[in-house]
Amino acid sequence: MSTSSNKECGMAFLDACESGDILQVWGIIARGLLSPYSRNEGLRLAVAQGIHPDYIDIVAALQAAGATITHRLRDALHGDDMEQDPAVIRLLFQYGLDPNATQSADFEPADSQVQTGGEPLLNFLTDPACAREFLSRGTDPNATGPRGETSLYCALTNCNVEMAKLLLEYGAMLDPNLLFTTINLRWRGPDTGTRELMTNFLLEEGVDPNQAKSEEWGTPLHLAAFRANRCLVKMLLDAGADRTSVLTG
Repeated sequence: MSTSSNKECGMAFLDACESGDILQVWGIIARGLLSPYSRNEGLRLAVAQGIHPDYIDIVAALQAAGATITHRLRDALHGDDMEQDPAVIRLLFQYGLDPNATQSADFEPADSQVQTGGEPLLNFLTDPACAREFLSRGTDPNATGPRGETSLYCALTNCNVEMAKLLLEYGAMLDPNLLFTTINLRWRGPDTGTRELMTNFLLEEGVDPNQAKSEEWGTPLHLAAFRANRCLVKMLLDAGADRTSVLTG
């Protein structure tokens, strides 16, 4: 087959992987003409659409055909719409996905199959069922990347209570200073109750508001008062916040 024909075949294959045409994917694989790049890129495209019907069959077919887990696939694992099928993640683990893998760093070579210190994949998952696939295989819930954000921090800022509960179940650390994060949630946007919901979650999990300190804000009670949020002030006082604490700095 000519170079031009090979290129056309590769493009048709990638289109089939992205559109979910499993019959065409099988047909092109059977011809045995795909380059490693086409197989790997096809797998990435299928994984990115994994939440939709039939794509898991494409993922399985490509892995059986020799596609490998590259940094581009890791970057797509959370799904194009930040949704993923846990079955897709299980398949990737069967083919060697590292439970503590990260997204790629900017300097990572295009063909790299080794993690190089990007953000933990767990930080980008929103479905507890998907996160459990990682955590049950030993993923560190307290790992951070260049941004210094834990998976629990990400769950709190996304107002994902179920994810936060799961992370605590698997040993995520409850840093009292997370109260500053939840009190400041989406402060400039509409009042949707997220600040109260996530602050209350931390307090119910046993976070002591008197153990949280910030050079910028003092204590969580100081911050809640600064934000003029009566609900949060009452919530913190009910949880034992020291109303006599002096703001310094």
